Amino acid sequence: MTGTSPQSQLNEKPGVFTHTSLMTLAKGIGKEALKGLELAMILNISATAIIRSAADITDTPLTAEGSEYNRIAVTQSCLLRWKELTQNAKTKDRLKSLERALREIGKGDIADQLVEHHQNNQELTQDLFE
Repeated sequence: MTGTSPQSQLNEKPGVFTHTSLMTLAKGIGKEALKGLELAMILNISATAIIRSAADITDTPLTAEGSEYNRIAVTQSCLLRWKELTQNAKTKDRLKSLERALREIGKGDIADQLVEHHQNNQELTQDLFE
């Protein structure tokens, strides 16, 4: 699915684009209705890729009761796909893109924290969503 190998994950510098940070973001955003799918669409993940990801993860509708973990998994998959697709982009462009997408789905507070954590070279942490 992604070109991110376990070894390259170990060599990542701390920050908002690490595998860990993106997984944290997916857990926080993905559990809320279809916010993770909205985020993926705004980040220009194709509808085909989103549908394929959802189909690979579950055959249950993502709106079904108890589908929170499936929504999180699809969001994780989409964010890793976005990371792969933008790996050659400038960091500031990736930051602007993710910040804008978060604001567009009504997560301005998370967007602000994303920028702050980026400026401090810190990973995102689960406490942002509590």
